[in-house]
Amino acid sequence: MKNLLWVIEQATSEDIEKAMRSWPTYHWLTSHMAHDFGFPAHVGAGVFAALSPNNDYLGNLRDCRKLLKGVQAGLPLEVIKVSTYGNNKRKAYKIAQGANPLDLIVFSKTRNFYLNIMDPNDPIPVTVDGHIFNAWEGTRLSLKGAAQRFRAKHYETVADSIREIARQRGVLANQVQGIIWFCWRRIHGILYTAQQELWSREARAAGYEVPHHAVEKTFTSP
Repeated sequence: MKNLLWVIEQATSEDIEKAMRSWPTYHWLTSHMAHDFGFPAHVGAGVFAALSPNNDYLGNLRDCRKLLKGVQAGLPLEVIKVSTYGNNKRKAYKIAQGANPLDLIVFSKTRNFYLNIMDPNDPIPVTVDGHIFNAWEGTRLSLKGAAQRFRAKHYETVADSIREIARQRGVLANQVQGIIWFCWRRIHGILYTAQQELWSREARAAGYEVPHHAVEKTFTSP
């Protein structure tokens, strides 16, 4: 856990603000996209999560809207073009047709990603990706390299460390995860984009003006 704590100690106020706003923003965008096409919120979150593997974030938002719109219009699966693996596209299509996301989204990272989006106030789910694993190990590997070292047995160990930090600070685990994720990427210069610019781009990709959210909790320093 000391490696994660070291990263947290490097966090700027901007890193913390991004983390506090990120999951509510994802929930806002996906639930509103779902409602636009007559679906409940869990369908928007499920489609977005199912389409996320091998997809960049802004492309993921555009693809989520495209698939929801296509299913609402009655288009067949093969006509809807998205940028992800075929199996994930099929899962997203089934979710939009009424399947339970939790019956189809079983991979730990994607499942927790869905749960974090669906309920940003849930204290249990933690999305652990290659950046979080690198921060936990204290190494700087490519995402491919991290994936080669990151095994299923590591997932709950890393997630439990994040939950413990959250417990100590009285915040949510997904907020701690977000601080580590944004801070680690900034430290290593990984596609770092000013947050206001990113929010504008992501809202436009989803078809909306930039949403604003009140931050209910603040991160307490050690």
